[in-house]
Amino acid sequence: MRLIMHGVSNGQKRPDVCAKAANQIIRYLDEVAGNWSELKKPHRTCRQNLAGLPHIMLEAVSKIGDEDLTPMAAVAGTIADAAADLLFKENLTKVLINNGGDVAVRLAQGESVTIGLRPEITSPEITHSITFTAEAGIGGICTSGFGGRSFTRGCASAATVFAASAAIADAAATAIANSVNVESQAINRAPAETLDPASDLVGILVTTSVGELTDSEINSSLDNGLTKAEALIQQFDVLGVFLALKGRHRFLGIEEDRFKPINK
Repeated sequence: MRLIMHGVSNGQKRPDVCAKAANQIIRYLDEVAGNWSELKKPHRTCRQNLAGLPHIMLEAVSKIGDEDLTPMAAVAGTIADAAADLLFKENLTKVLINNGGDVAVRLAQGESVTIGLRPEITSPEITHSITFTAEAGIGGICTSGFGGRSFTRGCASAATVFAASAAIADAAATAIANSVNVESQAINRAPAETLDPASDLVGILVTTSVGELTDSEINSSLDNGLTKAEALIQQFDVLGVFLALKGRHRFLGIEEDRFKPINK
């Protein structure tokens, strides 16, 4: 895990506060590791009396509701949230926690932040940016898709979710990326456990490669993702979604003109 902390107090960077938080973040990882056998189960079969971060992970995926989601679908966002809350309690006015691309944000009134978007999860290229303030209510921005750190059942180049918390954004991004999908001979799949014996997705087919898709397949995939995203925006603390597949983009929840193209 690579976790980057950025803390500011009224325009002044505070690496000292971030350094003090490092030991606590290690304890967060211990909490998760101590419950690993339970957290790799589908959420409906997990013990309901989990405490601490494992409870938050379970709660996040339970809200999203997909049957095959395990609490591990929210692990990166949950740890990012916990670290961000820890720093924000130290009277910092702007906190950004980047946990491998899953980002928790905490802004005091008067602060703003600009986030860059990568439409190809396997590429460092940023094509759009969005600036928002505390009033937007965004606490987490997480991305899932084919080629990322975790397995996906879909073919999204990227599915980025803006939500009230990074835990919800993480779980929602997983579910939406799974839904950016279509049956196609260009998409190859295999059981997750054949690729990683320790996977929490035993018995589930995950994407191993995405070849050339037809225009119809791309549009159908994106439409399926938007349908899932729309349901989550209506029901939960999901505030906006950015989908990308094979160079095509879709926006939902946040006005498209808020996303500014990056001039190359």
